[in-house]
Amino acid sequence: MANRKFGYIVLAMLFLGFSAGAYGQVTVSGGLALSSMTAESSYGSESVEGDIGIGGNIYIDYLLPISVPLSLGAEVGVDSSKFTTDNSEDTVLAIPLLLRVAYHFDLFPKLDLYLVGKIGYALGKWSGDTKKLWESYGGTMEEVGGFAFGVDIGAAYYFTSTIGLFAEAGLDRYGLSAKATIYNESETLKVPFSRFFTAGLSAKF
Repeated sequence: MANRKFGYIVLAMLFLGFSAGAYGQVTVSGGLALSSMTAESSYGSESVEGDIGIGGNIYIDYLLPISVPLSLGAEVGVDSSKFTTDNSEDTVLAIPLLLRVAYHFDLFPKLDLYLVGKIGYALGKWSGDTKKLWESYGGTMEEVGGFAFGVDIGAAYYFTSTIGLFAEAGLDRYGLSAKATIYNESETLKVPFSRFFTAGLSAKF
């Protein structure tokens, strides 16, 4: 079911990019991202802080041909972070798929300042000692995606008419979890991601 949702969202993003390119200005941006995560079991109240994770994002934004400087877009990314306890080391991979709406302030000719809101879905993949231990006892571990959203402040500086550098800072939240089952009993492992910074290159078409 999650894979089917993933496919639908990717197709929607491709359609958005191609259709936007046919009718107006499109900006494609890509860069590296920094994130963090926590891990918590439904059987206990203690949470484990993960390491700072490194990932990447690709954005497609379409500046609407209206008097209000709004853009619509989509993004797909990959984040990876690990957490360590006394007995285990685990890695969680997050794949966010988000729709974007941005307001551009139009204050400077070469500097694009904007406020962007995001909403969508994130897929997750868990690997490491906890999953291996659970499966060694005959259990299963099913990764579950979750609701994703974000609010960021962004800036892009164009040193030519089409090529520039961008950065976005704020909070993107991905509500990931995993369901571990053994002997008809289950445990929910929550692993929410928080992306807080992305920077890279932008190109206008």
